[in-house]
Amino acid sequence: MKSYGKRVYISIFWLVLGAALVILEFIGKLDSFWSGMGAGLMAIAILQLIRYARYSRDSEYREKVDTAGKDERNRYISNKAWAWAGYIFVIASAVATVAFKVAGQDELSVACGCGVGIMVMLYWISYLILSRKY
Repeated sequence: MKSYGKRVYISIFWLVLGAALVILEFIGKLDSFWSGMGAGLMAIAILQLIRYARYSRDSEYREKVDTAGKDERNRYISNKAWAWAGYIFVIASAVATVAFKVAGQDELSVACGCGVGIMVMLYWISYLILSRKY
């Protein structure tokens, strides 16, 4: 695992930030959205710290994680999963754009349409950059 120590410090930062958001909501400085965000940050940070502790103690687990990070097949599957997620998002958002418009929810329709537009624009920019690089 690259930059193991740095990742531990980042997880501790997220844990502290999450705790601060929860505390600020309890004393009335923030609304419940931020306490939910804080609780989520704390949960993820704790899970990551547990994972890092296991990585540092268990040599079998460390070898498994390191191998998975370097494996070409795993990288291919990961990239393919990202591509599928992008395709599914664009199609679902396009369908939702039309469905929300038909249902009279113009604001939601515009939001979904903007999401499709942003994804298509990001795809186009990425394609131009990658086509010059490769």
